[in-house]
This record gives sequence, structure tokens and C-alpha cells, in this order.
Amino acid sequence: MNIFDENGTNSLNQISEIENLLLYKFPIKYVELVQKYDALQLEDNTFDFINIYGTKDDRDINFISLKKNHENGNIIDFQKNICEIDNYGIKHLIVFGICGNGDYVCFDYRHNPMTDNPKVVLVYHDDFVDYEDGSSHMVINFVADSFEEFMEMLHE
Repeated sequence: MNIFDENGTNSLNQISEIENLLLYKFPIKYVELVQKYDALQLEDNTFDFINIYGTKDDRDINFISLKKNHENGNIIDFQKNICEIDNYGIKHLIVFGICGNGDYVCFDYRHNPMTDNPKVVLVYHDDFVDYEDGSSHMVINFVADSFEEFMEMLHE
């Protein structure tokens, strides 16, 4: 793992406090990573996926800080963007990374809110799905079955 930039460490206490605020348990490999590297930026930070339109696509990722006063915001601040149902948000997604184009990389707890091994999804910040009942939310793309699988996908 080649690191471009990072913002120090996070204690297990800090991570646990955030989990308690969010009411979700993070994957063990994610906890190990953010314990060592806050706001991690990797040199090999690109991942490939098939988008909902059936074509190959890719994005980059910068991990969001867990620290309260980070200049680019923190994991709690970013949840407001993704979870506000009145603003095209989706319940049970936890943003942990942001892409250069503004899309969100999230843990997906929709199928099992109690898991500590959620799937990883990409949420488009500027593309929406409309339903017959008049509701809408941001487009969600499956990326990986686990955080560990996601990390193995990263390349230059």
C-alpha cells in the first residue's frame, strides 16, 4: 500500500465513539486501516466497477477523516449528504470515502444493519432514481461484497 497522504492516527476509542453515533459497526479491516491512517489518500486509489447502465466505469477514492475538525470535513458531516431522505438520500448507507467527482463510497447496511461486514457501494451525487410514488434517491452502484474485497480492487 503506497500512501500519498494521511492525517495521523485514530484511537480505538475515537472509532468506537463514531460507531456509536452512527449506530453501525465498521468492518474490522476498515477499523485497522483508519486506526493507523486518518483521511488516507493512496497512490493506488482507483477502482473499477460495472455501473447500473451496464458499462465499465472507474472512480478514485480518498478516505474521509474521522477527526472532528478536519479541513475537508469528517465522517459525521458527510452522513448528512447521504442520509437526508428529503434530499434524495438513502437510509443505512455510511459514507467512508469521496471521489474526485463528488460521488460517495459507502458501506451498505440496507440488507443487514447489524453486520460488521457490509457491502461497498458507490452513490452518484448527481444522478437519481425516480419512483412511481414520486420519491427519488441518488443512484447506487454495487462495488464489492466487503471492505477487504474493495481494498484488493484498488489500483493505479
